Amino acid sequence: MANGAIEANSHPYPGHGVNGYTSAIALTDRKTVTAIMTAATFAFIGLSFTKPRSHRIFHYITAGITMIAAIAYFTMGSDLGQTPIPVEFVRSDPKVSGTSTNQNREIFYVRYVDWYALARCMDRAR
Repeated sequence: MANGAIEANSHPYPGHGVNGYTSAIALTDRKTVTAIMTAATFAFIGLSFTKPRSHRIFHYITAGITMIAAIAYFTMGSDLGQTPIPVEFVRSDPKVSGTSTNQNREIFYVRYVDWYALARCMDRAR
């Protein structure tokens, strides 16, 4: 029996054409990646205690990278960090054209914030 979370939490943009089935799949996949990244963060922090203090910074940077990625995937899986973009070329096929009230595509801008933050962390590691 479903708990009705998808029905209770409506999408922040009216007319969003994602049904509960695809939302549940996206949420499950991204939350799985979030759990793996979070576990990796704690593993890297734990492994840092096996090294001398002068070598721990490399483990801390790696833990920071995995935690930033975990936060980004959690944000995308929770339907946050996105914006609707109007469709420029509307398709005629009803499977992919969207509904008459929904002529938007969702763009997860948090993905690009994640890439920017991770690039800065990796620059620091060099």
